[in-house]
Amino acid sequence: MKASLILILGIVALAAAAPKPTKLNYRNLYKPPVGPLKHRPSPKIIGGHEATPHSIPYQAFLEVYSGSEGWYCGGSLISQNYVLTAGHCGVDATEAHVTLGAHKPLQDEDTQVKIVSKDVKVHEQYNAELIINDVAVIKLPKAVTFTDAVKAVALPSKADANNTFEGETARISGWGLTDGFDNKLSEVLNYVDVKVISNAKCGEAFGDLKDSIVCTSGDENTGSCNGDSGGPLAIDDVQIGVVSFGIMYCLSGYPSAFSRVTSFLDWIATNSDVVIN
Repeated sequence: MKASLILILGIVALAAAAPKPTKLNYRNLYKPPVGPLKHRPSPKIIGGHEATPHSIPYQAFLEVYSGSEGWYCGGSLISQNYVLTAGHCGVDATEAHVTLGAHKPLQDEDTQVKIVSKDVKVHEQYNAELIINDVAVIKLPKAVTFTDAVKAVALPSKADANNTFEGETARISGWGLTDGFDNKLSEVLNYVDVKVISNAKCGEAFGDLKDSIVCTSGDENTGSCNGDSGGPLAIDDVQIGVVSFGIMYCLSGYPSAFSRVTSFLDWIATNSDVVIN
């Protein structure tokens, strides 16, 4: 009996000590398009530009693990203690390696702050099939110190609850693929400015959408792609969306879809230390 217990404990210890995968994948959600596929497979951040280093100080780079599986995602720092990301980035996560203050996250930079969290909270009603309630928060084990390279993003107020932001220019940022047919992260932080469109217009591509989703146009061959999941969509550094889903291979001409932050203000307040006014 004692020998069996020792063997079991040994197996558990080996599993816990198992090395993290060196090659991480992407967790992405896609919706099939309505009607025939637009065959315009050009690169979409995709269609973006390299950000000035640390000009988006709330951007977070995430390496998320579940056992021997690992995947890249984006996120945003919403307080000294919490990072906001997508629900599909957090499902089954046992720990999240968070890098803040990065421009080239796969290299060492003096501005970087690296934290490992085992506290990932996914929205209780997240549904991958319907792609709804696609939000999660990561609680950091210790508060980060704000610097020029590390700051929290502002969130909308409750007064914006009915604001669709339609027609406004918003910014997507992340290290996701710059070519939907490639498999390599961008070495530098990229951004792209996009137009927010109505859900009715977005629905022409993806079918009926919940009000808790906000979309941006793909008409200028711009949008989010693999690896951008969980990252911010912001207007003047106020985050209005969390990268949620798009079309397979990030084909041009199709919208990008985000979890609408104003639909989750109460949930964020309940599950973090952010005060929503």
